[in-house]
Amino acid sequence: MKPYYEHAGITIFHGDCRNVMASLSLKADALVTDPPYGVNLGSHGGATDGRKDHVLVKGPYATYIDSPENFLSVVVPGVSAALAIVDRGAVFCAGHMAFELPRPAAIGGVFLPAATGRCAWGYNSFAHCLLYGAAPDLNLGAKPIGIRSTATAEASTHPCPKPLPWMTWAVALVSRLGETVVDPFMGSGTTLRAAKDLGRRAIGIEIDERYCEIAAKRLSQEVMHFGAQKS
Repeated sequence: MKPYYEHAGITIFHGDCRNVMASLSLKADALVTDPPYGVNLGSHGGATDGRKDHVLVKGPYATYIDSPENFLSVVVPGVSAALAIVDRGAVFCAGHMAFELPRPAAIGGVFLPAATGRCAWGYNSFAHCLLYGAAPDLNLGAKPIGIRSTATAEASTHPCPKPLPWMTWAVALVSRLGETVVDPFMGSGTTLRAAKDLGRRAIGIEIDERYCEIAAKRLSQEVMHFGAQKS
């Protein structure tokens, strides 16, 4: 399979992550991903006042139905397949469907001072992140597995982009300089951008071509930007 985009250690594949990982026998050091949550994203009103904070934006995916059924048939196998090719990983999750994912070694995440979203118990104030394997170089010092953040995501046509500081934290937590990070649910490419900024190689897989195009343009712009600084 030919990459959709490949430059400076960053590779993007367009396709179903389960098929891509199986057909290419990919290998990476760490998994960092923010897959669909199986919570019927976009099927409810969400924030009806017109305000979007770009942290946990509620909107439908272009070609994917965010149903519990698809979570079980697509996301769980995709995450499981990715965990099989890495040593450690961080997977953002939300809602009760998170319990369907493989059992983690620990649970970290991002505390949101201004609560975002609602559940049966009230307002959510924590974006959970399941952690797999063991922290790299733990003998050299432990890092917090949770952070406090007020960061917002960059404007994007993707329905639920994550803020870059969140993915930068996750990539730094689970990988070493020069290692390869894989994101099987790449979306608009925030994980890849974080990996590039931190000196990691990265592989992104996305089933929707329009998001592949967004991510490729985003990474290309970053390459041009940093190239201009060096010249």
